Amino acid sequence: MAVSVGIDLGTTFSAVAYIDPQTKLPKIIPNREGKNITPSVIQFVNGRAIFGSEAESAFNAGQSGCAATFKRGMGKSGAYCFIDDKSYTAEDLSALLLRRLKEDAEAELGDTIKDAVITVPAYFYSAEREATVRAANAAGIKVRKIIDEPNAAAMAYGLNNWRENANILVYDLGGGTFDVTLTRMGPNGDLSTITTRGNHLLGGRDWDDRIEQLLMDKFAAETGIDTHSGAGIKAMFRGMAEGVKKQLSAMQSVKVSASIPDFGSASVMVNRGEFEENTRDLLDRTVSLCNTVLSDAGLNIRDVTDVLLVGGSTRMPQVSRYILDMFGKKPITHVNPDEAVALGAAIQSTKENEPYAALAIQVMSDGKKVTAHSGLSSQVSVKPSQKLSSVGLLKLRETTAHAMGIIAVSTDGAGYINDIIIPANHPRPVRVAKAFAFYTSARGANEMEVYVLQGDKENPLDNQIPYKYLVSGIQHVKGQKGKTIIKVQYSYDNNGIIQVQARQESGCGDLPIRKEPVPEDMSKYALPIDPAEFLKPEPLNVVMAVDVSGSMDGDPLRAAQNAMCDFIRNMDFSFTRVGILAVSDRTAEITGLTDNEDACIRAIQSITSGQTGYCNSAHPFTDIRNMLADEDGRRFAVILADGVWRCQEAAIAAAKQCNHAEIETAAIGFGKADKKFLQDISSKDANALLVSQSELTSAFGTIAQSLGAAAQSGLDRSAADTETWDD
Repeated sequence: MAVSVGIDLGTTFSAVAYIDPQTKLPKIIPNREGKNITPSVIQFVNGRAIFGSEAESAFNAGQSGCAATFKRGMGKSGAYCFIDDKSYTAEDLSALLLRRLKEDAEAELGDTIKDAVITVPAYFYSAEREATVRAANAAGIKVRKIIDEPNAAAMAYGLNNWRENANILVYDLGGGTFDVTLTRMGPNGDLSTITTRGNHLLGGRDWDDRIEQLLMDKFAAETGIDTHSGAGIKAMFRGMAEGVKKQLSAMQSVKVSASIPDFGSASVMVNRGEFEENTRDLLDRTVSLCNTVLSDAGLNIRDVTDVLLVGGSTRMPQVSRYILDMFGKKPITHVNPDEAVALGAAIQSTKENEPYAALAIQVMSDGKKVTAHSGLSSQVSVKPSQKLSSVGLLKLRETTAHAMGIIAVSTDGAGYINDIIIPANHPRPVRVAKAFAFYTSARGANEMEVYVLQGDKENPLDNQIPYKYLVSGIQHVKGQKGKTIIKVQYSYDNNGIIQVQARQESGCGDLPIRKEPVPEDMSKYALPIDPAEFLKPEPLNVVMAVDVSGSMDGDPLRAAQNAMCDFIRNMDFSFTRVGILAVSDRTAEITGLTDNEDACIRAIQSITSGQTGYCNSAHPFTDIRNMLADEDGRRFAVILADGVWRCQEAAIAAAKQCNHAEIETAAIGFGKADKKFLQDISSKDANALLVSQSELTSAFGTIAQSLGAAAQSGLDRSAADTETWDD
């Protein structure tokens, strides 16, 4: 029967655990070497991947072809290393290691692995979590869930040491990452994350780097040889560093010997005091994050019941001493820091995922969104420690390590901000939806860009931008000037991975969304907004229909052409297209809709009297509707007439149909034109202008000004919280 396991995919060491069917308790599964932990190191020899102690020894000896600490590169698309002219991403290397862990566990159990709960640093962003899932899938592992390493360790600890109402600070210093998480032990085995902070680029490897530099400095002083140059020398010291660190955790001083090129054998002494002084700033960075976690939770040091040390790097004596000095209590060290995370993951492998919850947001008077922590009080008494009777009693509720926001425009419109929609430290899974006004086009693909942020910094570029999400498949809306409502749903799933869904108000299914790389140049989002750029006017489409009956011959037509050309020159063709019709006994399209100003003027100048007949038997409104039917934005028609038309009733009825289709109409008349008729074919009385021949230019100018002012009103970019929907 296939089994579920928990996997601690660590920076330095990895481990696999499961629930022993005999004891019903979590248990580490030894690897093929009989060891409980496997070095997270891979050596490539002639294209073959080597794992375990052999790979670790090769790395420590500074041999070539080794890859280590690649967990730090998770989520990055570029190559982590090049070995034998082949590139490997951190995801590729993690997949190879996971496959080895799976094979070793299956060989030990004599069974297949059905699925796994895999742990990650609490402060991993969505991109790193997604990369972890992909690596597992590539290794043939179905991921049951991704959980945070501190929470897994707290579960393993709580199984035998449950203290109801206790506030446990989990200090997790691994080989390449650091997390500090405040968890709450509630009644009935409820373990809840309150707040978490971390740095996934800070860990034991950084202490190793300091020892590496210290050794190079000491050997350079001892031998007079420049030990800082040459890849071979540096690789040798890099391989020695971790071993020296471990020795200094047990002894006050260590003698280190090495063979230096062009010198020979040499030895130096390294003592614990100078090592700790050299790494004091690294420890300060971890404690600073501890203080931030307490501040986020509204607690002080006295409210912390226990400090649980997790991660192999917490074996350094300076860590326990620093924690004792800070909290006034000895940290918990009786859990195995290398195994606790895998054991907790195994416990979680028996659990079902939590359902989604909609997010209730409190909005303060200044417009900021906050959530209040509940149930935290230093006045609640902590109950005595007890051993839980079953792993089934343990229930875990994790939180969002990073706030989720979107790039939005500030209230005053001066610049871009991070509009937080899901706060940090909110229980997950969680989702919230927002509604956006969107203008569709009939001429091309309707796509909406969405930039999701992780972090709570106001400046968008000070946060993590995982992807550019592109919503497509939006249907063109003919009414309301193309305006539609797009509902976008943002969520953190059970794995802490961002999910984005979108729906159009007129449809019931999800719109297609694809993730694209974030553009290299995002600098515009850190700059003030240019109002002229941001308030882009909606598209404007204008059809000009001119009477070319016999009465327009000579001066009337020339006056009309001059006025129409002036009208064209007053239009902004960056967002305007114009079409020209001639009408008398029939209609003729002189030019279709175009944004070419010169083409419009040439078309107007080509018009001749009588080219569509010398009487007024036809009207242009059917042609106007056909020309503007599928255009987005504002649609407008200007009709120039110099007399009474024979088909006035039909023209009025057709004009009303245009207005009903949201096509605005304006009529300019001169000569024997009828004012009442001009009003009847205009969408409003103010658009009906009866003027003299000399006033034609002024009349067209009035309409041009009206169109330009309306166009600058901008887009409706309002957004509002809306209901969420099921997957």
